Amino acid sequence: MRILAIGAHLDDIEIACGGTLAKAVESGHTVKVLIMSKSGYTNNDGKIQRSDELAVEEGVHALHTLGIQDIDILDFATKDIPFCSDVVHAIDLALADFKPDIIFTHHPFDTHQAHEGVAKATIAAARRMNTVFFYEPITPSGRSYVAFKPHLYVDIESTVKKKIESLKCHTSEYNKFGAEDWIEGVRCRSGFRGYEIGKKFAEAFEILRLEMSFNELCNLM
Repeated sequence: MRILAIGAHLDDIEIACGGTLAKAVESGHTVKVLIMSKSGYTNNDGKIQRSDELAVEEGVHALHTLGIQDIDILDFATKDIPFCSDVVHAIDLALADFKPDIIFTHHPFDTHQAHEGVAKATIAAARRMNTVFFYEPITPSGRSYVAFKPHLYVDIESTVKKKIESLKCHTSEYNKFGAEDWIEGVRCRSGFRGYEIGKKFAEAFEILRLEMSFNELCNLM
């Protein structure tokens, strides 16, 4: 299968579906990542917390840790990626070029404005695509005021170490969000989702649409 994961920022995908994508790569599926911004940002006082160059360096290293080599990074503003025709068009182009069987994107009720914009733009661009999954908002994503519904679970016990190692590649984020506390929070969420299905670790997804044969679904999980 051809799998496209779309994220607003470098680190979003690793946090929410890194284990699933690493597992897909190991299983021989073709995985591509589309990141909508270079992901540098400044603090409220104007001090640069993370330059674009550093964010790209850390993000590419993190995705390579998951086994992902096909990476496109666009240049929308880190904090302002709206649901608008320019963003929809950029995703349209990626879909036309890659022709994915499965699309992963943000939950549309994530309260981070850039995540919400990318989710809605993906829904619009993928209006003719039949398999679209929303990945779970996990800190530092904005906590939702509309509940995430875990419809699909993927066992990631075999790839959770890769997921955690990929997050540690984001050194600037790692330091900002409390180092080991952040990593432990992500690991515990994977543990909780695993517990729900009788596994050690899992990632959960909300289904917008699904067209998949039984064998394809079993191969993904």
